[in-house]
Amino acid sequence: MRDNPSPEQEAWQALVASAAVREQQVAFTCATGVPLTLAPASLYALAAGTFCVQGCMGNPSGARCRQKLLQAEKRAVSRTAPVQYSCPAGLVKILVPVFIQGTHVGSLLAGPFALRALDVDHLELLVGRLERLGLGDRANQLQTTWRYTPRLTSAKCRAAGTLLQMFGKYLQECGQQQLQLARKKHPSSLLQKIEAFLAACRNDPVSLKDVAARVNLSPCHFCSVFKKQTGQTFSQYRTRQRLEKARELLDDPERRVSDVAFDAGFESIPYFNRAFRRAFGCSPSQYRNRLPDQNPGQENPKPSVAINGAGRFNN
Repeated sequence: MRDNPSPEQEAWQALVASAAVREQQVAFTCATGVPLTLAPASLYALAAGTFCVQGCMGNPSGARCRQKLLQAEKRAVSRTAPVQYSCPAGLVKILVPVFIQGTHVGSLLAGPFALRALDVDHLELLVGRLERLGLGDRANQLQTTWRYTPRLTSAKCRAAGTLLQMFGKYLQECGQQQLQLARKKHPSSLLQKIEAFLAACRNDPVSLKDVAARVNLSPCHFCSVFKKQTGQTFSQYRTRQRLEKARELLDDPERRVSDVAFDAGFESIPYFNRAFRRAFGCSPSQYRNRLPDQNPGQENPKPSVAINGAGRFNN
């Protein structure tokens, strides 16, 4: 790995090492018979010399395998979609890229597996291909590899591809959640400066340009850095802050909803209502009506927000 891996790559490393992910990795292989590797992105792996492939037919077949893998990864990343390709032995592999906050951190690599039997005609075709790669004397190793490789029907291949895409999406979502938790526990110095500035100007209108100047960045550079560190645009961040403030103000039954909206920093009541419903699943009035003081005996102090199994709130 790089000496200083990015937060996204650290999240990938944590996922790969987690028991839940390993369990799903094993489950995929048990269900399909196809080996599954969670490979780091070549950008990180090549820097430390860890992105190597041995090759099933001895040297230099490993170098050919790696070349094929890197080409497949490049296509998958550019398309942000799975890629199915053939290795030098003519066997099939599926590569699914995994992105966390828009950064390619790793890939799900399933295979090798066969989609057909190795008959005489196909063997002749593959041996001809090996000769062009400088591996023309590896026919025996080729046949051995095919003999011990799982074979899938077209339908099972499609099903395996679907499972891999679901697994990749799961890893992406888990990675993003890890980043969000890490940022809450260890906010960056940039974010701390921004929060302090916004707190000092709580009752004054503050533009993105004002905040960028405060942290000595151009507005364009500020937007890029802020999105990378928080996973949100500055506008999304400010809206969320205002919604949290509005939720606190709604605890006071004497405040009108319109006053809550303006006091929280919203300039439009319809926009406030839409944003509140989108964030919390109910209107501000419905939220207030479900509070414990208005609904005695309610155990969940924030009934519009579900509590998960760990006792935390799912926003």
